[in-house]
Amino acid sequence: MLVSSIARFNAAQSMNNAAFGIIQTYNQMNNALSHHAFGGENNLTMLHEMDKKLSLDLASNSLLYKLASLQEKMAKKHQAEDVKRFSVLA
Repeated sequence: MLVSSIARFNAAQSMNNAAFGIIQTYNQMNNALSHHAFGGENNLTMLHEMDKKLSLDLASNSLLYKLASLQEKMAKKHQAEDVKRFSVLA
């Protein structure tokens, strides 16, 4: 029961970190648009590379969030099974 509680806590922490990463990536995208795209910057290769990097960061953080969410659901299920098992034994 303690192990599933720790797993749920770790999954929630991973979800929090991934959500924060998603927010940071969106902020970087907004900053890139406001500072580079219209500030006289004509280097399209640099803008393309920045867009590609931020898109990969966003996809990576989204995947991490989804995996952590599934991990939390599985830990919750195991915790409920442990509670049932201990309540039968008591």
